[in-house]
Amino acid sequence: MSTDADEKSFIIASKTVLDESVRELDAGVATRLRQARYRALDVKSKPFRWLVPASGFAAVSVAVLAVALWLTQPSRPGPVQGVEDLEILSSGENLELFDDLEFYHWLAVQSPAS
Repeated sequence: MSTDADEKSFIIASKTVLDESVRELDAGVATRLRQARYRALDVKSKPFRWLVPASGFAAVSVAVLAVALWLTQPSRPGPVQGVEDLEILSSGENLELFDDLEFYHWLAVQSPAS
């Protein structure tokens, strides 16, 4: 236990010596030390001061990029492009006929109906 008592007495003696040395300081030196302390505390309390403008710039950049990509996207046509396709799909006829539609067109051109 004598170690704890020795430490406490050392701390008290050190504090007393430091307090007396502060009282003996010149007024100009004390003012400069106080100003330096306030500046140090001000810098320490605001370490991420640059983070606010940087995050705002990043958010605006992402928004502009998203809008630019959205506006430059090519438009896609719908699944049905013509009325003819709609008529073919809605009719109840045999759809296998339309697989060879070009052949039937060629055949009609080659041998006109008599």
